Amino acid sequence: MKKLIYVIISMALVFMVTSCEDFLKENAKSSITPENSFQSADDWDAALIAAYAKLQEVTGEKFPIVLGEFGTDEVQPFDLSWAAYVELMYYTYTAEHPFLYNHYVFCYEGVKCANIILDMPEDAPVTSEERTSLIAQARFLRGTFYFELVRMYGRVPLWTSSSIDKNKISKPRSESVDEVYELIISDMQFAADNLPETWTANEDKGRATSHAANALLGRIYLQWGKSSEAINALNKVIGKFHLYSNYADIFSPEHKNEGYENIFEVQWSHSGHWGLEGSLQSSYWGPRGGGGPTAGGFGWGGFGATRYLYDSYENNDKRKTEFFWTEYKGIVQNPPAIKKYYDANYGNQIEDDDLNYIYIRYADVLLMASEALNNLNDASGKKYDYLNEVRNRAELADITANDGLSVSAFSDVLLEERLHELCCERHRRFDLIRFGKLNDQVQAAYPGLGITIGPNQATVYPVPQVAIDANDAMKGDQNSGY
Repeated sequence: MKKLIYVIISMALVFMVTSCEDFLKENAKSSITPENSFQSADDWDAALIAAYAKLQEVTGEKFPIVLGEFGTDEVQPFDLSWAAYVELMYYTYTAEHPFLYNHYVFCYEGVKCANIILDMPEDAPVTSEERTSLIAQARFLRGTFYFELVRMYGRVPLWTSSSIDKNKISKPRSESVDEVYELIISDMQFAADNLPETWTANEDKGRATSHAANALLGRIYLQWGKSSEAINALNKVIGKFHLYSNYADIFSPEHKNEGYENIFEVQWSHSGHWGLEGSLQSSYWGPRGGGGPTAGGFGWGGFGATRYLYDSYENNDKRKTEFFWTEYKGIVQNPPAIKKYYDANYGNQIEDDDLNYIYIRYADVLLMASEALNNLNDASGKKYDYLNEVRNRAELADITANDGLSVSAFSDVLLEERLHELCCERHRRFDLIRFGKLNDQVQAAYPGLGITIGPNQATVYPVPQVAIDANDAMKGDQNSGY
């Protein structure tokens, strides 16, 4: 999608700044505005698609994947010759780390694209229904980008318009994390109230829906520490989706955008060329030892599941065989390689598989609902029902009130269940932070390595130093401990 979207937008921009009436007449660049640039609803939709395209860079590229996974108990780098990998695993990174800057910039590029839609003038050539749909989707996207930012870096500058006074180009970080969350909730709630539950046209599959917005509201509220609000949002999704009986169907290209278990997917598609529209998931997560994806479908081997993750499963847990390879084409995988991101058709092509990135799925919703109810000390028994629905698919026995688990003990069970169900899906870092267990689990997974996690490292990354240096209003305002 990336390159295709860039081509579409480039063509649209060319159309905006040229005149067929008089090709010799110079058109001042400063006169190009939203009011005179977008000539139809299709032009506005093309700009919106550019905002969707930014989700690829924020979620499914290598930098955001490792930022959400390294330094946890479930994923480790195997290529220890790359300092950028080692620093993240051993918590020796600084604000100069290049991955942080890349993720930070990608998020703000997404915010900028969304704000273009939100600055739509009153006389834009769209119907009332088209306007509401475009703005609701843009607010869903902006809320998602800011959620990515706040849970990575804490307080961040809040840009709510694409039109910036040159005298106010510098903007300080928000006064508080709450201020960021309030904007995110406002955006996502508007999306939940104004988006359809599903899109019927095939070409619209993959767009944000009200179900996706409510599911993300649940995730956002939980990370913010508001369990009551979280369960209210999640209740609007529970019962609307199902769990696949076959685990492979969750990630299979054959089931893209079915809306069965997967609630929102970031779109990727095999293009036949490295670096265009194909995903890199198969390349990076694939089995190791064969010299890369060009050698019969083997992964790069740069990172993968930890031995701690694999060994933490019960032997009768169906996911232990469904999610991992202990051997692939005669080559032993130690630690076992993750099987989730396997594209049988294009997995042997470099960074060009046909896998969508699953941003949120129903099993996650069920586990989040169980978590929220447990936090609220709910006595209805639903927290067991939601947990067991996920466990039963794995052919594990129920956990019930008769087990006598305290709120704290049930929380530990739930955290481990999230590890086993959602491993390597870029949730673990944020789960461990939310449960206050990041340092405990890192020490459990890597005993004797001497990894030291500072107090603030257990909650946020540093704001990229390049971003601070480029913004006079942020000078000296770094997260403590960095």
